[in-house]
Amino acid sequence: MIDSRVFADVLIEGMDDWVPIDQLIRAAQQEAEGRPWKGYFAELLRFLLERDLIQIGELAAEGFAPWRGEADQVVQLVLDDLERLSWEPKLGSRAWIANTAAGNEVAQSLIDH
Repeated sequence: MIDSRVFADVLIEGMDDWVPIDQLIRAAQQEAEGRPWKGYFAELLRFLLERDLIQIGELAAEGFAPWRGEADQVVQLVLDDLERLSWEPKLGSRAWIANTAAGNEVAQSLIDH
């Protein structure tokens, strides 16, 4: 089970704006504590997608354009994009995070505690 404190900052920030994938990478790196963090990142991303707390997509002229597909498909799209960038998303990752309504509810509950 993934502890909500790992993704709390991402969801809380996501209440106001789209969040770059970098922030979820940093959360995974900090939580992994010496374990292979890329696998943990994929697990964390899948966890959030399967619980419908976030969507992954890219920013376009009309705003946020979510990627379609099952959680495993979206996770693989993100991993492929990050591999293309040698896991340095600041170099131009297409992947951004947007909260869902459920994600906003969880974020609010994390603030209230």
